[in-house]
Amino acid sequence: MDTVKLVAQKRVETGKGQARRLRQTGKLPAVVYGRGDTEVLTVDAKDLLLIRQSGGENTIIDLEIGGDTPEMCSVILREVQIDPVSRAQIHADFYRLAMDELITVTVPLEFINIPEDRLKAAQMEVSVLTRELMVECLPRDIPNVIVVDLKDLQAGDVLHAGATALPRGVTLLTNAEEAVLTTSVITVVEEEVEPGEELAAVAEGAPEEAEAADETEDDG
Repeated sequence: MDTVKLVAQKRVETGKGQARRLRQTGKLPAVVYGRGDTEVLTVDAKDLLLIRQSGGENTIIDLEIGGDTPEMCSVILREVQIDPVSRAQIHADFYRLAMDELITVTVPLEFINIPEDRLKAAQMEVSVLTRELMVECLPRDIPNVIVVDLKDLQAGDVLHAGATALPRGVTLLTNAEEAVLTTSVITVVEEEVEPGEELAAVAEGAPEEAEAADETEDDG
Protein backbone atom coordinates (compact mmCIF):
# COMPACT_ATOMS: atom_id res chain seq x y z
CA MET A 1 0.00 0.00 0.00
CA ASP A 2 1.25 3.47 -0.86
CA THR A 3 1.69 6.06 1.88
CA VAL A 4 0.80 9.74 1.92
CA LYS A 5 2.17 12.60 3.95
CA LEU A 6 0.16 14.77 6.34
CA VAL A 7 1.50 17.66 8.39
CA ALA A 8 0.21 18.20 11.94
CA GLN A 9 0.91 20.65 14.71
CA LYS A 10 0.80 20.02 18.43
CA ARG A 11 -1.75 22.08 20.32
CA VAL A 12 -2.02 23.03 23.96
CA GLU A 13 -5.50 24.48 24.24
CA THR A 14 -8.42 22.06 24.21
CA GLY A 15 -12.17 22.29 24.67
CA LYS A 16 -15.21 22.88 22.47
CA GLY A 17 -14.56 26.61 22.07
CA GLN A 18 -11.01 26.09 20.87
CA ALA A 19 -12.06 23.26 18.56
CA ARG A 20 -14.76 25.47 17.03
CA ARG A 21 -12.26 28.27 16.41
CA LEU A 22 -9.85 25.84 14.76
CA ARG A 23 -12.51 24.56 12.38
CA GLN A 24 -13.40 28.12 11.42
CA THR A 25 -9.82 28.58 10.18
CA GLY A 26 -9.81 25.36 8.14
CA LYS A 27 -8.01 23.31 10.78
CA LEU A 28 -9.27 20.09 12.34
CA PRO A 29 -8.65 19.02 15.95
CA ALA A 30 -7.14 15.55 16.18
CA VAL A 31 -5.33 13.12 18.46
CA VAL A 32 -2.66 10.49 17.84
CA TYR A 33 -2.32 7.54 20.22
CA GLY A 34 -0.76 4.11 20.54
CA ARG A 35 2.92 3.17 21.03
CA GLY A 36 3.62 6.24 23.08
CA ASP A 37 1.86 9.18 24.62
CA THR A 38 -1.45 10.45 23.34
CA GLU A 39 -0.96 13.86 21.77
CA VAL A 40 -3.49 16.48 20.77
CA LEU A 41 -2.94 17.92 17.30
CA THR A 42 -4.34 20.02 14.51
CA VAL A 43 -4.31 19.04 10.84
CA ASP A 44 -5.51 20.77 7.71
CA ALA A 45 -9.13 19.74 7.14
CA LYS A 46 -8.87 19.84 3.33
CA ASP A 47 -5.69 17.76 3.29
CA LEU A 48 -7.30 15.06 5.42
CA LEU A 49 -10.48 15.05 3.32
CA LEU A 50 -8.39 14.61 0.16
CA ILE A 51 -6.61 11.61 1.72
CA ARG A 52 -9.91 10.02 2.68
CA GLN A 53 -11.42 10.55 -0.76
CA SER A 54 -8.42 9.41 -2.78
CA GLY A 55 -6.91 6.63 -0.68
CA GLY A 56 -9.67 5.44 1.62
CA GLU A 57 -9.95 5.12 5.37
CA ASN A 58 -7.11 2.57 5.64
CA THR A 59 -4.44 4.67 3.95
CA ILE A 60 -1.10 4.63 5.77
CA ILE A 61 -0.15 8.20 6.59
CA ASP A 62 3.33 9.53 7.26
CA LEU A 63 2.38 12.01 9.95
CA GLU A 64 4.85 14.85 10.41
CA ILE A 65 4.19 16.42 13.80
CA GLY A 66 5.71 19.85 14.31
CA GLY A 67 6.44 21.51 17.64
CA ASP A 68 9.24 21.78 20.18
CA THR A 69 9.98 18.07 19.73
CA PRO A 70 9.12 17.20 16.11
CA GLU A 71 8.04 13.64 15.39
CA MET A 72 7.57 11.58 12.26
CA CYS A 73 5.45 8.44 12.56
CA SER A 74 3.37 6.09 10.44
CA VAL A 75 -0.31 6.19 11.39
CA ILE A 76 -3.67 4.99 10.23
CA LEU A 77 -6.91 6.92 10.52
CA ARG A 78 -9.01 5.15 13.15
CA GLU A 79 -12.02 7.45 13.31
CA VAL A 80 -13.37 10.68 11.86
CA GLN A 81 -16.30 12.32 13.60
CA ILE A 82 -18.77 13.84 11.13
CA ASP A 83 -21.34 16.53 11.82
CA PRO A 84 -24.75 14.86 11.27
CA VAL A 85 -26.23 17.98 9.64
CA SER A 86 -23.43 19.64 7.65
CA ARG A 87 -21.49 16.38 7.08
CA ALA A 88 -18.30 18.32 7.82
CA GLN A 89 -15.36 16.68 9.59
CA ILE A 90 -15.31 17.50 13.31
CA HIS A 91 -12.44 15.48 14.81
CA ALA A 92 -9.91 12.85 13.74
CA ASP A 93 -8.20 9.99 15.62
CA PHE A 94 -4.90 8.58 14.36
CA TYR A 95 -3.22 5.37 15.55
CA ARG A 96 0.57 4.88 15.47
CA LEU A 97 1.70 1.82 13.55
CA ALA A 98 4.61 -0.58 13.85
CA MET A 99 5.22 -1.64 10.25
CA ASP A 100 6.41 -5.10 11.33
CA GLU A 101 3.37 -5.89 13.53
CA LEU A 102 -0.06 -7.16 12.52
CA ILE A 103 -3.01 -4.80 12.63
CA THR A 104 -6.76 -5.38 12.56
CA VAL A 105 -8.71 -3.31 10.02
CA THR A 106 -12.10 -3.29 8.33
CA VAL A 107 -11.90 -3.32 4.53
CA PRO A 108 -14.78 -2.48 2.15
CA LEU A 109 -15.95 -5.01 -0.45
CA GLU A 110 -16.18 -4.26 -4.16
CA PHE A 111 -18.53 -6.52 -6.15
CA ILE A 112 -17.75 -7.04 -9.85
CA ASN A 113 -19.16 -9.08 -12.76
CA ILE A 114 -22.66 -9.43 -11.33
CA PRO A 115 -24.50 -11.79 -13.77
CA GLU A 116 -27.57 -9.60 -14.10
CA ASP A 117 -28.95 -11.31 -17.25
CA ARG A 118 -28.66 -14.78 -15.71
CA LEU A 119 -30.36 -13.70 -12.52
CA LYS A 120 -33.07 -11.77 -14.37
CA ALA A 121 -33.90 -14.86 -16.42
CA ALA A 122 -34.38 -16.78 -13.18
CA GLN A 123 -36.36 -13.86 -11.69
CA MET A 124 -33.73 -13.51 -8.97
CA GLU A 125 -31.87 -10.55 -7.53
CA VAL A 126 -28.75 -10.04 -5.38
CA SER A 127 -29.19 -8.98 -1.77
CA VAL A 128 -25.98 -7.64 -0.21
CA LEU A 129 -25.87 -8.34 3.53
CA THR A 130 -22.50 -6.81 4.38
CA ARG A 131 -20.19 -4.45 2.52
CA GLU A 132 -17.01 -4.91 4.57
CA LEU A 133 -14.88 -7.59 6.21
CA MET A 134 -12.60 -7.48 9.24
CA VAL A 135 -9.11 -8.74 8.47
CA GLU A 136 -5.62 -8.90 9.97
CA CYS A 137 -2.39 -8.13 8.14
CA LEU A 138 0.82 -6.13 8.22
CA PRO A 139 0.31 -2.42 7.56
CA ARG A 140 1.99 -2.62 4.15
CA ASP A 141 -0.47 -5.36 3.10
CA ILE A 142 -3.68 -3.47 3.94
CA PRO A 143 -5.88 -3.58 0.81
CA ASN A 144 -7.89 -0.56 -0.23
CA VAL A 145 -10.78 -2.89 -1.12
CA ILE A 146 -11.44 -6.62 -1.30
CA VAL A 147 -12.70 -7.47 -4.78
CA VAL A 148 -15.47 -10.08 -4.94
CA ASP A 149 -15.91 -11.57 -8.43
CA LEU A 150 -19.48 -12.79 -8.94
CA LYS A 151 -19.17 -14.12 -12.51
CA ASP A 152 -19.95 -17.68 -11.38
CA LEU A 153 -22.87 -16.69 -9.15
CA GLN A 154 -25.95 -18.84 -9.77
CA ALA A 155 -29.58 -18.35 -8.79
CA GLY A 156 -30.08 -19.56 -5.24
CA ASP A 157 -26.43 -19.15 -4.22
CA VAL A 158 -25.30 -17.75 -0.88
CA LEU A 159 -21.80 -16.28 -0.65
CA HIS A 160 -20.13 -16.61 2.75
CA ALA A 161 -17.24 -14.53 4.06
CA GLY A 162 -14.95 -17.56 4.02
CA ALA A 163 -15.44 -17.93 0.25
CA THR A 164 -14.07 -14.47 -0.59
CA ALA A 165 -10.63 -14.38 -2.18
CA LEU A 166 -8.29 -12.37 0.06
CA PRO A 167 -5.03 -10.75 -1.07
CA ARG A 168 -1.78 -12.39 -0.07
CA GLY A 169 -0.81 -11.75 3.53
CA VAL A 170 -4.37 -10.94 4.62
CA THR A 171 -6.20 -13.16 7.15
CA LEU A 172 -9.98 -13.13 7.59
CA LEU A 173 -11.24 -12.31 11.10
CA THR A 174 -14.93 -12.03 10.24
CA ASN A 175 -16.80 -15.29 10.92
CA ALA A 176 -16.23 -17.44 7.83
CA GLU A 177 -19.88 -18.60 7.96
CA GLU A 178 -21.29 -15.08 7.86
CA ALA A 179 -23.33 -14.50 4.71
CA VAL A 180 -22.01 -11.70 2.54
CA LEU A 181 -24.77 -11.80 -0.08
CA THR A 182 -27.63 -13.99 -1.20
CA THR A 183 -29.77 -14.37 -4.29
CA SER A 184 -33.50 -14.22 -3.76
CA VAL A 185 -36.70 -14.29 -5.80
CA ILE A 186 -37.78 -10.86 -6.99
CA THR A 187 -40.82 -9.85 -5.00
CA VAL A 188 -43.57 -8.00 -6.85
CA VAL A 189 -45.68 -5.93 -4.51
CA GLU A 190 -49.29 -5.65 -5.69
CA GLU A 191 -51.03 -2.39 -4.96
CA GLU A 192 -53.68 -2.90 -2.33
CA VAL A 193 -57.10 -1.40 -2.98
CA GLU A 194 -58.79 0.14 0.03
CA PRO A 195 -62.37 -1.05 0.67
CA GLY A 196 -63.69 2.46 0.11
CA GLU A 197 -61.91 2.76 -3.24
CA GLU A 198 -63.29 -0.61 -4.36
CA LEU A 199 -66.87 0.43 -3.51
CA ALA A 200 -66.37 3.73 -5.32
CA ALA A 201 -65.17 1.89 -8.43
CA VAL A 202 -68.23 -0.36 -8.33
CA ALA A 203 -70.51 2.66 -7.90
CA GLU A 204 -68.91 4.44 -10.86
CA GLY A 205 -69.43 1.40 -13.05
CA ALA A 206 -73.08 0.92 -12.04
CA PRO A 207 -74.58 3.69 -14.24
CA GLU A 208 -72.68 2.39 -17.28
CA GLU A 209 -73.95 -1.13 -16.68
CA ALA A 210 -77.53 0.14 -16.25
CA GLU A 211 -77.25 2.20 -19.46
CA ALA A 212 -76.00 -0.81 -21.38
CA ALA A 213 -78.91 -2.88 -20.06
CA ASP A 214 -81.44 -0.21 -21.19
CA GLU A 215 -79.94 -0.17 -24.68
CA THR A 216 -80.25 -3.94 -24.83
CA GLU A 217 -83.91 -3.76 -23.85
CA ASP A 218 -84.58 -1.05 -26.48
CA ASP A 219 -82.98 -3.19 -29.16
CA GLY A 220 -85.19 -6.09 -28.12
